[in-house]
Amino acid sequence: MSSEPADTAAPASSPLAEGVVRRLYLLAAFMAVGFSVIWLLPKSETMRLSCLSRHLPMQFGTMSGKRVEVTGKELQILAKDTEFERAEYRDVTKPYQPAVEVSVVFSGKDLNNSIHRPERCLRSQGWNFIKERSVVVKNAFADGSDLPLREIVCKKPVALEDGRTIESMRVQYYTFFGHYSITDSHYGRTFQDMKDRLFNGYDQQWAYATFSVPVTKIYADQGLNIDSTHVFSLEQSEQILEHFIRQLAPLVVDRK
Repeated sequence: MSSEPADTAAPASSPLAEGVVRRLYLLAAFMAVGFSVIWLLPKSETMRLSCLSRHLPMQFGTMSGKRVEVTGKELQILAKDTEFERAEYRDVTKPYQPAVEVSVVFSGKDLNNSIHRPERCLRSQGWNFIKERSVVVKNAFADGSDLPLREIVCKKPVALEDGRTIESMRVQYYTFFGHYSITDSHYGRTFQDMKDRLFNGYDQQWAYATFSVPVTKIYADQGLNIDSTHVFSLEQSEQILEHFIRQLAPLVVDRK
């Protein structure tokens, strides 16, 4: 008695699966074209300056600052017309509180070699990310507008003089100030540039600003002898940064 031959044909793919694959291909093609178009957009001969002030104030409220020299690889890898401003601030009424470091990079005409994603720099310096999120400082400016920021909390090993290695932790907020736009997104900044060139016919200068402070509690947790008044948790360090930014932002940003 003969038996029917086994059906070895591959099952036909479902319309649903084909639709998903087609949409993925279309999305990939759209993203590739979108990021390539910026190279084809017309360049403007003039650049509208960033709304962020060129110079950080050294005294405001209870804060006292000192300028910090910018050296090392930053000066080597970024475009020659890139401008820097960096300062360290302490609250004169709270000398036990950790200093806040502010660093600003003003882009030159070559935007692609003036400003880049801060995550890339931090990782190349050995920092490991443990927390990332978007933060909004409400009513940061006199006109009632908000300030969007990106938070990165990171750790890296540090060698002590006695040969031990401990972990250091910092919390950093960053954002980008254009001529009129403020965004905490690197890709949002890129698409804004594309819109400006295509529809408005100009470039806007961007200032990449970072605000950072150490999280000193991590040292106490690792057995270092630190006075309790100098120990600040992550949450307390975040509060220090937000309070500092609230004081500084209206002084250095022109929202007209």
